[in-house]
Amino acid sequence: MIYDFIILGAGVTGITLLKAMRRRGIRNVMALEAEAEPGGLCRSFYVDGHVVDIGGHFFQTKFPDVEEFLFSSFPREKMYRIDPRISKISLEGMDVDYPLESNLWQLPVDRQIAYLLSVMRNGEAMGRPEPSNYEEWIRWKLGDMICDNYLIPYNIKLWGIQPCDMDVDWLYKIPRIEVEEVLRYSLERRQDVEKYPCHNRPYYPVSGGYGRVMEALAREEMPNIRLNTPVRTLFYDETAGEWIVNGEFRAGNIITTIPWPSLYEALGRPEDIREDMKLIRYNRVVISLFEVDRNDNNYHWRYRPEMDQQHHRELFISNFVRDSKEYGVFTETNADRFDASTLTFPGRNLFNYTTPAAYPLPLIGRTRAMTSILNHYREKHLFGIGRWGEHQHHNHDVCIKHALDFVASL
Repeated sequence: MIYDFIILGAGVTGITLLKAMRRRGIRNVMALEAEAEPGGLCRSFYVDGHVVDIGGHFFQTKFPDVEEFLFSSFPREKMYRIDPRISKISLEGMDVDYPLESNLWQLPVDRQIAYLLSVMRNGEAMGRPEPSNYEEWIRWKLGDMICDNYLIPYNIKLWGIQPCDMDVDWLYKIPRIEVEEVLRYSLERRQDVEKYPCHNRPYYPVSGGYGRVMEALAREEMPNIRLNTPVRTLFYDETAGEWIVNGEFRAGNIITTIPWPSLYEALGRPEDIREDMKLIRYNRVVISLFEVDRNDNNYHWRYRPEMDQQHHRELFISNFVRDSKEYGVFTETNADRFDASTLTFPGRNLFNYTTPAAYPLPLIGRTRAMTSILNHYREKHLFGIGRWGEHQHHNHDVCIKHALDFVASL
């Protein structure tokens, strides 16, 4: 049998592609998934009564078609709205609301003044040209103190690379606040939560963790998903104009939603993309579940930039997962910096899971390299969609959007 499309991966992007194609009448399509269940980084399960999400996921989007698509499979009444989402930054012995630059007024007056002076003396305010690497850009935008005490150490912990080696093309993901706004928020002692409404009032399932959403999306598509089927070989038959996966499955078109380094190996490490592939790298993250003796805060998560702390983020799951056991906290730690067996936290360690791939590294030149690779293979009807197919740090609503747009373009 020759398929019209074979989708590599059945995470959020792969499931969306499969469902959207079938809704459009494209029936001769199949997804191959390496794991024993679909969902990718959006899976959930219980450990000793605690709900564990593989990564911290909420549903928040500015795209009406994405919202309609998701709620058509997972009804809105099975979600509740977290209003507001409470995210904190651990800074100088205090917990300050995120984003830091709009909440400097929560610091002691002397520290607030120091941070504000640093912001006012930033490169942008001084009229200097906009830099092209992340470290120089955030100093130019926010000043040295926010960078040295928060953004530089936090990003080293998260990514596992130096911020001076990072591009700036992913900064659409973070709040963009001007100097005048920083000053106004400090004078008025408030933050403008309506400036970023989708970040402050996200949806989350009433029970079972975020994986329940992926299970609902995948339920009708399971006959067309082959589980436990990693992509080992991928060969293009020039004569037939067809792709052959694992020496078994044939298709006129391939859509990859899996990491390109894995696909590169399956393709036989082709020489014509070897140089570009040097910039296509990702990190791994350890998800660790701890049960603590007590939890007196109402936070949903907290960023930890302190270099003497191994993890970079804490998620207080019992504060937002309604059917999760009390006092559950899970941490995220860069697995390339620390081994799971060495992690420490004030609580009983119940579970550790290392993601095979967590975040595409935003290395300088990465976007150019990925564009070159995608253009090269598009002529042979191999397409990349989503976080891994495009090698961009997309949130899952953007992955859904790009999948829907791709199917609409067929």
